[in-house]
Amino acid sequence: MIVSKTPLRVSLFGGGTDFPEYFNRKKASVIGGTINKYIYISVNKFYSRLFDHKIRLFYKNTEFVKNNKYIKHLVINKIFKKYKIFKDIELHIASDLPSNSGLGSSSAFTCGLLNLVNFLKKKNIQKKKLALLTIEFERKFLKESVGFQDQIFSAFGGFNRINFFKNKFTINEYKSSKIINKLQKNLCLIHTGILRRAEDIEKKKIKKILINDNYLDKLNLIAQKADKIIKHNKNLDLLGYLLNDTWAIKKKLDKNVSNKKIDLLYNKALNAGALGGKLLGAGGGGFMLFYIPDKNKKLFFSKFKQDIIFFDFVNKGSLIKNLL
Repeated sequence: MIVSKTPLRVSLFGGGTDFPEYFNRKKASVIGGTINKYIYISVNKFYSRLFDHKIRLFYKNTEFVKNNKYIKHLVINKIFKKYKIFKDIELHIASDLPSNSGLGSSSAFTCGLLNLVNFLKKKNIQKKKLALLTIEFERKFLKESVGFQDQIFSAFGGFNRINFFKNKFTINEYKSSKIINKLQKNLCLIHTGILRRAEDIEKKKIKKILINDNYLDKLNLIAQKADKIIKHNKNLDLLGYLLNDTWAIKKKLDKNVSNKKIDLLYNKALNAGALGGKLLGAGGGGFMLFYIPDKNKKLFFSKFKQDIIFFDFVNKGSLIKNLL
């Protein structure tokens, strides 16, 4: 059995500026990191000549198919066709957290599957190539309206500032474990109870990128401010206020980014001691990220109790493990 293990990610600042429709015109940066919550894809070979099907898939649905063209899971369908996988494959998918919740799970899955398939085909694929391959696959083959940050985080891992300009990217890794540990202790996730398709919201945002240019410029400026705070080990509580500023701007990108339920949850968190937060991903549902200083944690935790999910940042991207 061979397993790909690909981390989910939390984006703190600059999200929305990682679309080429923006950064091909202006320099942009995104700050975030991969977390210790993963998508696992395991593959096992079986003797399909002894069965009436060639491929087995196990996810929220189960598929036993005689030909890869009959695979209903779109990503698996297109990757198996592209890499000429026709038979003898049993695939299982598992995730620590729900999909469609703002943690980059779609790109993490695509990245993990591409990593796994290349391993099966005995192709040595480096991190940058894997990131670019995932971006190309999602935008060209799946025709998805996606930015570039999720695929890069999935392939590289780490708590980083990713810089974009003219269809190229560079990565600046934050290496101070002291700062990262302090930051992650003050962050947590809370699910809104709403699952959504990011694609629908992102399409609307892309159409409005020129209209929203001023808002994206402001998000970009906030990312620069956050970078200085992290680099120079300034008062990290300032990041909480910058998250609040980010959320206020993000809601202006499209009316579907937030809703009454999300706004109520956000206000409840602020009243319970959070300095700021934001909805992760495109918007409309999924997880909210909150920053809570030490002095307010007791009150905050008492208000949300079982709703909180803690996480740590991790420095490794998609990995392959051969369990045989």
